[in-house]
Amino acid sequence: MVFIFLAMAAMIVAVIGLNNTGGLLMIPPTTPATFLAGEPHVPVTLFGRAYILIEPSSTLLIYLLGLIMVGLGIGFIATRRQSRARLYWGVGLILWGLGAIAAGSSYQAFGYELKCRNRELCQFTSNFELVYMLLTAYSINFLVAATGYTSLGETGRKRLIRFAILDSLAYSVFLLMGAMLPVRFMISYEGFMTFLGGNFVLMFVLNIRYYAANRDRLNFRLIWLWIGFLGVNIGYFVALFVGFAAPLYARYGIWFNANDTLHTLLILWAGQVFFSLQNTLFDLPEPLHKK
Repeated sequence: MVFIFLAMAAMIVAVIGLNNTGGLLMIPPTTPATFLAGEPHVPVTLFGRAYILIEPSSTLLIYLLGLIMVGLGIGFIATRRQSRARLYWGVGLILWGLGAIAAGSSYQAFGYELKCRNRELCQFTSNFELVYMLLTAYSINFLVAATGYTSLGETGRKRLIRFAILDSLAYSVFLLMGAMLPVRFMISYEGFMTFLGGNFVLMFVLNIRYYAANRDRLNFRLIWLWIGFLGVNIGYFVALFVGFAAPLYARYGIWFNANDTLHTLLILWAGQVFFSLQNTLFDLPEPLHKK
């Protein structure tokens, strides 16, 4: 575990140090003034320096999500009682929460400062966004590793853990190359989902297989947890394509966009995680089937 954390830290440092994405610009090209004109923003002073904070309500929402995820993760680890599944879920949720805070610092909060200040045109991404994608990728693969202890026997568990490690390494290299070259798709959320989206399907399928053979309560709840997560993402895309945010802000001065919808739904999903897994998430015995 120590080696894995050191490797993760080393990759984060490498991505930050070798990041060459400063020349990639927002599409369409956006001036700092245009960027601010389309979003709520307030001036703030921190440590004697003036900043422009964007989307203050969205910032509070995603930071709250991050803190909730970190708190859930700490709770699982503190009550793990030798359970590897509980440990890995705890670490995964902590990384998820830290990733959310990193994302909120760039997509919301300090997005203007990081991508627009003192520039003619705003740049496409920032180190915070790259770190967010790395942390979230590692988070997902900790959950994949945990699935080995809830839904597989010993042989399958070892293979799944190896897959989680190699998948994390492969995505790290993928993102690092995208940041160095640079290649827009490789450092985008679309590239992230192309690489990691199948991991959720993998966990869902393994939970179904174990439950079909054993009719256990844990995998039943995990199945519904991933159905709930699918609902979260459907809700996000519905909000995105409906496009209610701009008219709502223009007519009533209320800022609530598709990202806010996503973060609100994820907070509700975190509640589902707590109530579904708090008393049931522990390592399970060898499944009845040998497939």
